[in-house]
Amino acid sequence: MKHFALLSTIALAACAPQPSPVKRQMMGLLEKFDRWDYDGDGYLDGFELQEAERLSGIPAKDLIDFYDMNKDRRISLREAQAGISRLDETRETAEEINDRP
Repeated sequence: MKHFALLSTIALAACAPQPSPVKRQMMGLLEKFDRWDYDGDGYLDGFELQEAERLSGIPAKDLIDFYDMNKDRRISLREAQAGISRLDETRETAEEINDRP
């Protein structure tokens, strides 16, 4: 009986509609944003982006420069979403940063 319930659950999950790639990106962004927003103020600052810098190798200052549209030296969720919509520019910027001596 347990096996039937498990198989039924897996089958239903497999048949469930999958989110679009854009929706998956946004969900991933929200998860990461919330994880890195240590103080819960709705913004990412240089201190909070230290882990992202360590994981990506991209300096927090460069991340802020790219995403921070209103130049308040922090990234709001809206600014992060706008940055996601510029994926091609993001990739080019990352490549330029990684090519620096």
